Amino acid sequence: MLRSVLIFPNLSQMTDVNKIRRCYDNLYQHIAPHISLVFPFDNDLADEKIVQVVTDVIKRQQQFNIRLTAISGDPEHGYVWLVVDQGSKILTELHDALYAEPILNSYYREDLPYQPHVTVAQGLSFLQAEHLMTALQKETYDLTATVTEVAIEHILENNDSAVFTTIVLDEN
Repeated sequence: MLRSVLIFPNLSQMTDVNKIRRCYDNLYQHIAPHISLVFPFDNDLADEKIVQVVTDVIKRQQQFNIRLTAISGDPEHGYVWLVVDQGSKILTELHDALYAEPILNSYYREDLPYQPHVTVAQGLSFLQAEHLMTALQKETYDLTATVTEVAIEHILENNDSAVFTTIVLDEN
């Protein structure tokens, strides 16, 4: 079963993000804007085991704010994204702690240096991604959200996201 661990931030200016995604993100209709903590992985473990491991890692994490103000990407692979500035350290710590767990460690992607972000375009050619990134970098962004929960999803055969649990972060 293909799964991932992610955050669905309720971003200010979500309409602007979705306007870009509608045109340039081939997963726009399948998944809402998100920040991946554990990239898609496939194993036979029961969902309950995955939930327990994720819960154990994030149980002490309090809610936190994020802010996205810059555009970056990986044009070589057809990606453009909004970079998480504020909150990046916490997201990286959660990412690293999750992958330190034995059941997730073998899925760690050394080929993908972790940079917390929200993808706005993917599946583009190098030139399309490069041109879009350059155009979007001329705009000003200041998107914020409070991260209140972490989700675990099944990725269905048609690429739809089917969240099967959310873990609420402590408010204090």
